[in-house]
Amino acid sequence: MGNEFKKTQLRTIILFSTLILGISLYIVLLLTGRSNIFMRENAASLISASNRQMELNIDSYLTKVEKASALLFSNSTNYTYNPTDKNADPYTQLQISNEINDNITDLSLLDNYADFAIIYSDDEVIGSLSKVTKNMYADGGMYEAFSNILKQNDEHSTWYFGLNDDIEHIYYFERFNKYSVILISFYSRELKNVFQIPEQLNGMNVSLVNDDNRILYSNDSDEIGLELPTSTVSYLGSLRNGSVMADKALITSDECSNGWRVICTVPVRLIVQDNNRFMETTMLVILAVVGLILIFGIIETSRINVTANHYVDSLQEEAHHDRMTGLYNNEEFHRMANRFIQEMSADKMMSFTIFDLDNFKSINDQHGHLEGDNVLRRFSGLLSETYGSEFILGRLGGDEFGVFGCMDIVDEESAREELRRYTDALRSRFQESLGRDYAADGLSFCSGTSIVLSDDQDFERVFSRADTLLYTGKKNGKGQDYFEDKGSDTI
Repeated sequence: MGNEFKKTQLRTIILFSTLILGISLYIVLLLTGRSNIFMRENAASLISASNRQMELNIDSYLTKVEKASALLFSNSTNYTYNPTDKNADPYTQLQISNEINDNITDLSLLDNYADFAIIYSDDEVIGSLSKVTKNMYADGGMYEAFSNILKQNDEHSTWYFGLNDDIEHIYYFERFNKYSVILISFYSRELKNVFQIPEQLNGMNVSLVNDDNRILYSNDSDEIGLELPTSTVSYLGSLRNGSVMADKALITSDECSNGWRVICTVPVRLIVQDNNRFMETTMLVILAVVGLILIFGIIETSRINVTANHYVDSLQEEAHHDRMTGLYNNEEFHRMANRFIQEMSADKMMSFTIFDLDNFKSINDQHGHLEGDNVLRRFSGLLSETYGSEFILGRLGGDEFGVFGCMDIVDEESAREELRRYTDALRSRFQESLGRDYAADGLSFCSGTSIVLSDDQDFERVFSRADTLLYTGKKNGKGQDYFEDKGSDTI
């Protein structure tokens, strides 16, 4: 019963702890989920604002290039210069050429352009060209190539990327007049200063793509020159300005003035990583708290069990023992005697002695029940002193007491002799105490002793024989001890 009680307590603690853990985790997951949605919305706003700023920065950078080109038109002499004119004065042509070159030099002085030049129909170049561009057209054909680019785009001016598979430069072409083209280019890496990513968005991928979804610039340099991932293109669809939440990323697009787009991609895990860290920390705290509750519950349960065990033991003691004398009560005495009889061994001899106090009623009548209770307690003490722990001692009711013994004796006669010694010792102790103190009341006791026979199946038969001996003897005179002789009712 005790083990079942402990198991029930342990199950209760575990269920309670599991309930707390489950509810806590549910609340954390619920709050974290809502917080993640809120963080995504905030991140979308922040990224959109950042994306918009980068788009404005790109527009500003591109506009600056376009303005530099436009300033070349401010001098009409420069505009009308034609190196293929055979009728022009060579000296005048040289002066104009130098003036145009100085003008280009002045315009590019503060900017880190890779190319800034005017290319004429005879492939004459005024300005500066990078080694890369020169090598592309070492055999000529520069003017024709650039004119074709403008014709293909059907534009007076255009931005171009991937000239002869070059992915290091971004080119701007503009028709200067019918026999010349302005060329300005810069290194795509120069855009690094334009794409400033906020610290809280570290891990965001930023790309500048053209109308063909080709990446002109990326903070991941390995992506430059590649096509925008098909998944990103699919998620964005026809969206030019705005954001879309994909399965694992937030994608934002902003269109520049020349049609290019700034694409920002942020993995969702980066957006919610702080929130997830908080959730993980919270879960660890919850697990620690639940663990402490569990440990505390087990410790407290152990303490309660100790107290409960003492209480249960006390209750069992009370249930099995007579409250007044401390001896076994009638029910427990019968149960234990029956158990011994059912387990009786051939090399053991068992016996039962019933005691009854003579003239006990007069003690209650003359001295009161409290005095009578005291007599019962003193007599039980004499039984304990005489028979000790080797016998089962019990109060069978009123002033009747029982002694059940199991002795290492194999014959009845030796057993009776041993039992007589015990009763004689008890009677001697009784005479020196209770018999002397209550001599005037005639207090004494009688006893009847029966031997447990091999055919005795239960204690009732043994009890009945001893009881018969007791009351048969009481009729013949008080203060006597009667012993069963081979199962008969003789002394």
